[in-house]
Order: sequence, then C-alpha cells, then structure tokens
Amino acid sequence: MQRAEKSAMTSIGKEERFRDVFKQLTTGEILEPDDQVYILASAMLFIRRFQHDQRYTSYADLAYYIILKFSLQYADYAPLYDFAVNFGFYPIAKALLKNDLYDGNIITSCLGDIQLDQFRNESDDILTLEQHIASSSFLNENTQETCFLAPTSFGKSSLIADQIRRLGDLPRRIAILVPTKSLLIQTLQMIRKASLQRKMMIHDEMYDGEDSFIAVFTQERALRLLAKHDTCFDVIFVDEAHNLLKGDSRSILLSRVIAKNRVLNPDHRVFYLSPLIQDANNLRLTLDQNISSHVVRFNVKEPEIYELRLNKEVYQYNRFVNQSYKLREGIEIKDYLLSTSGEKNFVYNYRPVKIEQLAGEICEMVPQIEQTNEINEVAHILANEVHPDFYAIEHLKHGVVYLHGKLPDLVKEYLEFKYKVLPELKYVIANSVILEGMNLPIDTLFIFNTRGLHGKELMNLIGRVNRLNTIFGQEGNRLKRLLPKVHFINNEEHNCVKSKMENKIALLRSRVFDDEIKNPTLEAFDIEALLIPAASKDKYVEKVIAVQENERYLTATPETKEDEIRAYLIQSGIIEFYSDPTTVICRFIVESPTLATNPPEWWTALPMMEKIEYLFLRDIDSIADFEVSRLSHAEARNYYESHILVNQKKSLNENINSQVEYFKQKANSHDSKMYFGQSYGEEPYETESYPSHAHNAYVDLTKKNDRKLVNLAVVKLKMEDDFVSFKINKFIVMLFDYGLISADEYNRYIYGTTDDKKIRLTKYGLSVSMVSRLGEDGQLDNLEFDECNNLRAAPALEEFLLTVNDFYRFEIRRYIG
Repeated sequence: MQRAEKSAMTSIGKEERFRDVFKQLTTGEILEPDDQVYILASAMLFIRRFQHDQRYTSYADLAYYIILKFSLQYADYAPLYDFAVNFGFYPIAKALLKNDLYDGNIITSCLGDIQLDQFRNESDDILTLEQHIASSSFLNENTQETCFLAPTSFGKSSLIADQIRRLGDLPRRIAILVPTKSLLIQTLQMIRKASLQRKMMIHDEMYDGEDSFIAVFTQERALRLLAKHDTCFDVIFVDEAHNLLKGDSRSILLSRVIAKNRVLNPDHRVFYLSPLIQDANNLRLTLDQNISSHVVRFNVKEPEIYELRLNKEVYQYNRFVNQSYKLREGIEIKDYLLSTSGEKNFVYNYRPVKIEQLAGEICEMVPQIEQTNEINEVAHILANEVHPDFYAIEHLKHGVVYLHGKLPDLVKEYLEFKYKVLPELKYVIANSVILEGMNLPIDTLFIFNTRGLHGKELMNLIGRVNRLNTIFGQEGNRLKRLLPKVHFINNEEHNCVKSKMENKIALLRSRVFDDEIKNPTLEAFDIEALLIPAASKDKYVEKVIAVQENERYLTATPETKEDEIRAYLIQSGIIEFYSDPTTVICRFIVESPTLATNPPEWWTALPMMEKIEYLFLRDIDSIADFEVSRLSHAEARNYYESHILVNQKKSLNENINSQVEYFKQKANSHDSKMYFGQSYGEEPYETESYPSHAHNAYVDLTKKNDRKLVNLAVVKLKMEDDFVSFKINKFIVMLFDYGLISADEYNRYIYGTTDDKKIRLTKYGLSVSMVSRLGEDGQLDNLEFDECNNLRAAPALEEFLLTVNDFYRFEIRRYIG
C-alpha cells in the first residue's frame, strides 16, 4: 500500500457513515437494507477508482473485501460472481457455478462455465486471469533470467515441472535448488510424478558423468558437483529465491552457485520463484544481468485479523482503514482458543523448547479426543520407534502435534504426514520450519510469539492458512476459507513482558514490502541502507568485507599452494570455523604431502576424530566456532567417534536409550552439564576447558527427571546429526579430497558402510539406519534403480511393506517411485 493510498484509506475510514457501516460489515453485524446498498455502492466506487489508475491496487482489494464479506454473510453471491468474472478471479466464479450458488441466467452461466475451462493449468486447476497471464508468460519467456512472483499457495512449485516439460530435451542438465532437506524430498516427489524421463539426482555423488539429468539439490550439493566434476547446469531453478537476499552463509552459498555456474556456462538460464520479492533485479549479482518479472499482484484471500490483548479484551483489525474494533472482554486464553479454533489449527511459536512447552499447555486447555484406532496406532508406533516417554504420544490424546527443526527429520515428517491425513489431529504447534515446503491443511492461525516476524515473514506465515487447493480443490462450498482467521495472542510467557502485538499487526496494512538486501555478494547490497546498531556496525563491516574478499578470491586462479588451500576452505565453508585460517593453511601445506604419499603408521592408525584434531585443531587459537572447538577435547572426540561409527547404524529408539544412559552417567559425574546450544540451553557454563561461554547453552542434567531426559535425548540426536553433517563431514571430505584418508575410511564415516549398493542407497537419501534395517530384513535385493535413477520396489518388497508398521512403511515410501 503506497503512502498516498494509506492516507486516502485512513480518510475514507473517518467518513462517518462509511466508518459505521464498514465496521458492522467487518465484525459480522447485521446491516440494514439501505446500508447493504450503500456498502456495495461504495465497492463500485473503489473499483472505478482503481480502473482510473491501476497503480492503486488497494482500492481493488478493498472493493473485493467488501463484496466477499457481503456475499458470504448474506449468502447473496451475485455481487461476488460479477466481480469474479469481471476481475478475473475465475476459481471463485467456477466454485460458485459448481456449487449452484449463483442463480443468474442459465445460458449465461453455462457459457461462462465453458469459458472458465480455458484457464485450467497442467494440474487441472482453474487459474485467476492474472495468474494465467503471469504463468503463461513465464513459461514462454525466452530471456536468460526470469522471475515468477506470486503469493504463497499460487502454484509456483508446479511451474517448475511445467517449464521443464516445455523446454523439452534441450537443455539437458537441470538443477532445482531448494533450501531444506524436507523441501528436497517434496520436490523430488513432485518431479517424479511428472514423469519427465530424466535421470534424477538428489546428491552430488550420484553424478556419474551423465550429460542429461534433473538434480534436486541444496546449494551445498550443487557447489560440490560443480567443484569436483567437469560439468555445469544448463538451467537452474531457484525455489524460495528470496533466500538470496539474506545475509547468512547459506544465502552466500546460493549466490555462489549461480555465479560459478555462470562462469562455467555463460549461456545458462535461471528461473527464480518466490512469494516475497518486491523487485527481481535485487537478485542480480552483477549490473549486466537483466531479470524479467512475471508478477501476480492480487490475492484472492483476505485474512481476518484478531487480537487477544493482555487485558483480556478481543479486537478485530481492519487493515484498509487501520482500525481495531473491540469485540469482547474478560476472555482467558483457554476460552478464546476453544471458541475460535477451526478444524485444523496452526499455533506459531519461536524457540523449539517453547514450542514443546506450549504444546503441553494447549493439551491442558483442550479436551481429550476420541481415541480412534488410527490415533492409537500412531501412539503405539511412536512408543516403539521413538520412546514411550516421547511428549508427542501424550499430546495425540488431545489432537495435538508439534514440529520444529530440532526433531529428527523422519519423526518430524511422519508427524506432519499424520497431521495432514488424520482429521482427529486439530492442532499443530510449530515455528518457521512450516514456512518452506510444508503444505499443511491449515484453516486457522494462532500467533503466540512475534519475534523475527516482520512484514514479509508475517505475510508468508499467513499465506500458509487455507491454501488455494484446500478451497477450490475439494468438494462443497469452502469459500469462507477465502477469509482465513488469524489470531494474535498476547502473552508474557511466550512473547515478552507487557506483550503488545499491535505494532506487528499494523505491518499487515500493506502487502508490499521493500526488499531488505543483506547478502553482500548481490549488486544492490548497500550497507548504509541496513539498520545496524552503531555498537555492532564495525564488526558487521568487517564481516561484509571478508565475505566479499572471499568471493573475489574464488574467481581468481590460485598461484600458490596457500592460495589453493585457502580457496578450498572458502568453497567448503571450513573457513567460517576460524577467525584467521593462516595456521591451518600452513599446517596443511607442511603435513599433507607426507600424509598423502607416505603416511606413517601412527597416522593410519588414528581414528577419524583424532586426525581432525591433529590437522585442524591442535594448538590453534583462532577457532571461532564453539561447536567445532569442543573437538579439541578427548571426551568430545570419543563421543563423536562412537556417534558416527556406531549410532548411525542403530534405530532411533536404540539411540535414544543409549543417549539417556549417557545423560544419566554424566549427571552422576563431576561434570553434569551438557551442551545443547541456545535453542535448548538453560544456563551458561564456564570451565577451564570452555572459558568465557556466557550464553545459555547448557542444561544441568541433574535437574531433569527421566521423561525430560528422554525428550532432551530426542533433540540432542538431531543436533548431533546436524553437527556431523554440516561441520564434521566437511573436515572428512577435505581429508579425502587431498588423499589423506582411504576411500574405505571415507565411506565408513560418511555412508556407514563400504558396500557399493548400500552407499548408492544412502546417496539417494535413505538413512544409514534404514539401509541397515532393510539389510537385516533381507530386503536390499528387492530395491532397484530404473533407467531414470528412480528407486523402485520389487513385488516382494511391496508385499513386505504390508507386514511392517506405518512408520517404517512411511520411511520407505518417501523414496520409492
């Protein structure tokens, strides 16, 4: 909403009759007949204002909101049908005709119904006119770089398959870059269903010299492929492309993929997809790039915003006139939640530990549900596969699940799947893990914490409520879902002291937010445009300069061994573990030739963690990463040696039991505090080994009962897996790349085996423990890869899957085409 629009809307909201009638319409009060005529006439005036100057989209949005509210409230759908047909909101028009909600001329209706079918896409969905034009122009675009920008749930991901299909056999090497492993699996399944007849890859080590493939990669895997093989991409799709604007290390890696591939293949094509980018040219790495845009501006959903304040008063906010209307008073959180819950409710919180706490609190608020066979089955499975004391089991009795990034991936995805398919499960408590890649059937949103939720983040979060396929892709009249319910719950336990969410709510007045460019590798980056506190600006500037110098370093040809190793450290991300990598580089130059060509017995006999300590950590005082620095201590090295070689082959339940036993031993030792990081840490811990660690990153295990220890073990295993995957493995890969360890050592630590078939399955995404379990069940020979590298099940495996529990079956089904 532009400044002029805001001013005009505020003035309109102050006009006495409009103010009163609009408030009644917004809050659901009954309008007198003449007021009904008045408000519809007002909507017509707003439409004409938009038609006079189409830059002012808020007038069209306001007119649509009035007509939508009126039609739904009075079951008079003629105004909504007329607006939908004339404004190109064809899915609404089709839904009205399909459900016999419009009583217009029969011939006109039939003709309109036939004409609407022209706007179906490859997935058989009816598109809005603007969506149809934007997606058609995107698919037929011939420029080198192009961007598709549309609100959340407007079918951006399906355009990837449509575009690949349109491009045909050329180009041959296609990469789809996704930000998370969960989205990687989801995208793989989508592409597999599209039957595009290409070899599929989800791991860089699956590459075997092919000149035609579709690679669904994270940016890390894409970079490794480009660095280690003589290949490049002809086409890159960047899903959730707004991540390029961020300033974290993964955003820099994402821009590095595009920059590196551009050097290798100057004629490559790049397609960006996002719901949150305002100006596509902000994605440019250099000035000579020209990124065309295909934009869907209008959203057929208009959220209804409510706020429960600390004084127990309830208000409804209208973004057009920037006014809050008092609805009720004296309402407790429990009563409010129960009275406003929908069929599927998303409760948003921030920290994982607070998500678990809030899930428990909600279980105390809502009654127990009927314990159906399906719910009992899930509870029984979680007790066996995870642990009987896993919090989620008790929550199921109340129709509650929780999701966050510290849950083991398989557990998180299984709970997500069950929330989707079981109507008994009404509440999901989660954080931002739900924002990318999780398409859950949510109809109501409760926000208990607003930390980190700025304008764009709020819009993206709200966009997850009532996805369009849940409105138009199912039977019956579901048009009320076009007004998704969003509730801001002020509270001091999960938000802040004197919680006041009005300022966050006011951000929703506009749907247009300027791009905040924090990635210093982008051409539009301007450090002066960022609001950086003066106290931390110098340190931030140093970091920016270091990032920019590193990226320039990668484009230069190494002239010395030092240059080569420094470039490797930058490319791999190992450089981020050090404030100054000079000592590591010098040691590597001195030690690696002998260790590679004529390794002494003491070196070959060392366990992997000891090798890492010797080359990368010993007597080095520039280690900047606290997690990595822990490997300087023998206890930590022994722990991770066992975790990698032994634990990764065990089942989740076995590992949890082992972890709990370890916790109990540690609790009874002289050192009862365990590192959990800031997401779960409760207190700081300074010792001679770990000095000056002031953050709340530790948990005192003596203060935890058995049930709490079990649930801490669940998240600790995920933390350790992430630490191994994102940090320890980088050291192992470097040792292998420079010939300092054998292929068998590398495979044992990275894939848990030296067996070629098991390695191939692990590269495809199957966990080491799952491959071990399939081997124990005699099922490995019943898995095979087809000519497109899709994993297929032999009939014997299909029969076997009928005999196993739902959790195990779900795990296997994720990967079988």
